[in-house]
Amino acid sequence: MLRSLLWLPGTLMVVAVLLDLIVTCIQTGEGRLSRAIHRPLYGLLRRAAQHSGRRALLSWATPLIITGTLTAWTLLTWLGWTLIFWSQPGALVGAESGQPATFIACFYFVGYTISTLGLGEIIAPQAFWRVLTDVAAINGFFLLTFAITFVVPVAQARSERRELALLLHRAGPGAQALIVNAVQDHDSGLSSLTGDLQPLLNRLDAAHLNSPYLHRFHDHDRQDALDLHLPALGEALLIIQGALRGDCPRGLKRALASVDSLSRTFERTQARHPLLRDAEVPPAPDLTPLREAGLSLQSPEVFREYLRSHAALRVRLHAMARAGAWRWDQVATPAADEQSAD
Repeated sequence: MLRSLLWLPGTLMVVAVLLDLIVTCIQTGEGRLSRAIHRPLYGLLRRAAQHSGRRALLSWATPLIITGTLTAWTLLTWLGWTLIFWSQPGALVGAESGQPATFIACFYFVGYTISTLGLGEIIAPQAFWRVLTDVAAINGFFLLTFAITFVVPVAQARSERRELALLLHRAGPGAQALIVNAVQDHDSGLSSLTGDLQPLLNRLDAAHLNSPYLHRFHDHDRQDALDLHLPALGEALLIIQGALRGDCPRGLKRALASVDSLSRTFERTQARHPLLRDAEVPPAPDLTPLREAGLSLQSPEVFREYLRSHAALRVRLHAMARAGAWRWDQVATPAADEQSAD
């Protein structure tokens, strides 16, 4: 009796994976099943990195999350169809012996069916189960297609994350250096931090809106770490808008809006993480390097009021840096030895 009801949990597994595939790969966001996979895997890796003191462990988040997601999708689909076929004795029989298939044989049959191998060692003698075999094969084809749809955009977004991080690393690194170097060494001046980066910022913003789990991916090398350089860019843009006298460079508001959007996506993705809940407003930047570079600055009172009005954004940027195991001083003004080490 109990065996005859196994088709119900099996169907639920198959449908749950299909819905998660649609939400994660087609719609904007992260499916509930994927989220249930990503969070514990990411949390386990973070705890390992924290206890060992090795930040480099965080760089394994990408292969761990991708492999874990694909494995869970495959195993749940495989097990679900196995329970469906196993629920009815005689639904599958040996092609030569005609004997009802065992559970292991059903598992084997479903494996080569959803992988579209179609070996034919086990067959479905009744029309209903033959049709379900076709449905399982189509389901397997969809699973493979969606798996590719899941992996390829992630790889592209990872490349663009590194591209932006590398650009900001070479332009700075650090919020203060981004401004000074843009003014002194770039033909476009401060526009190099606004208009020149805008297309890449827009693409990254869209990618993280579509795939918010990208915020759980980290890089080993400092120069590739977007969770270090994006907060630095955000801090630099805030300094430009709130501390510098004169007209703001073109594209500043759009660039700041993209950084704000990326930080909000991070907040939604990491809402339950202690690093976000415990993040504080970072200290006000020391504008001495800008003053020494000859830049005209607003009064300290005006700048403090401006920072106060953007405290929420700075908290999110601080949390983003902490999620990557970076200190805020590494965001604002990296030490000379840290820069030379890169």
